[in-house]
Amino acid sequence: NEADNIVRLVDALLATDPGFYVCVVDDSSPDGTSELLERTMAERVDWHDRTHLITRSKKDGRGGAVRDGFVWGMEKEPPFEAFVEMDCDFSHEPSAIPQGLELLERGNDVVIGARYPDGTVEGWPRRRHVFSAMANLLARYLIDPSVGDYTNGFRFYTRRAVSILVEQPQKHTGYIYLSESLSYLLAAGLRVDSFPIYFLNRQRGESNTGLREVWSALTGIISIGWAYRRTPRD
Repeated sequence: NEADNIVRLVDALLATDPGFYVCVVDDSSPDGTSELLERTMAERVDWHDRTHLITRSKKDGRGGAVRDGFVWGMEKEPPFEAFVEMDCDFSHEPSAIPQGLELLERGNDVVIGARYPDGTVEGWPRRRHVFSAMANLLARYLIDPSVGDYTNGFRFYTRRAVSILVEQPQKHTGYIYLSESLSYLLAAGLRVDSFPIYFLNRQRGESNTGLREVWSALTGIISIGWAYRRTPRD
């Protein structure tokens, strides 16, 4: 349900760098996100060959959407060397993308645009702050204390990192997949870095993250942490 944001976001991403491609994964949003994107892709010459839409028949969570986007990108020719995952509501600023890519070029396999410990979060209700802090506290304790932000979806990956993720089983479909996927990469011995970001709560549209998903994320982190501790290290 990102009809209020999708065209503006794709415009901003394509304008950031002429070498960028954009893949949008939409779970048949009832607000017509896919239909709007299809019309715009047909009308805009500057979008031709640089945008791709994957429309899935039912809501299947962020984790599955990200994986489908990665699979598309891994099959693209010529091959992509870097992948960026982000939300569609401008909480993650397109202008911050070059900074994340630069950190990949310095030898990191994964880079997180992080809210914690030094980033800024604006516009969240108190309960969102509390749940986010609890989830990250649990993840740092159960998985790896060196990572400050396990639950933000603004991430940068090398091709090597994405190849590992698409080969791993996906046990969680929602936002908790952010922690699950990172646990796989840490267990594989990949180099993870981060940089602080400014995170502004969405200004248009409505969040599809409800209390049920937040609670599922908190309980899911426990199982992810348990599996991580039992995984042999490379």
